[in-house]
Amino acid sequence: MDVIKIEVYGGINIGGGGCSCGCSGCTPADAKAEYEVMKKTMLEKFGDEALSLTFIDTGGVDLARFPEVEKVIRSGYTFPVTLVNGSPRLAGAISTDSITEIITELQNDNN
Repeated sequence: MDVIKIEVYGGINIGGGGCSCGCSGCTPADAKAEYEVMKKTMLEKFGDEALSLTFIDTGGVDLARFPEVEKVIRSGYTFPVTLVNGSPRLAGAISTDSITEIITELQNDNN
């Protein structure tokens, strides 16, 4: 089975704040904390052999370094942005339930 790569990009949205979700706050640090909770849950559920999880703070970095994320933000979506296997899948929140569904779907497609 291929390892599923999950990348969560945090950053500052135009107009301030780090996310538009109902998470613990709206700064990149709060998004990182939400990511850590999601990561723990995913690793407990799927194991570290099945997943590669990374949090990238884009604050102070030219978004052109992350073209897929830049497209999402320029389209009007907000941080955090979640890429799964290099494709944007979620924006504006870190949803453990949605990420679980995506991983399960990908694992079923590979079986």
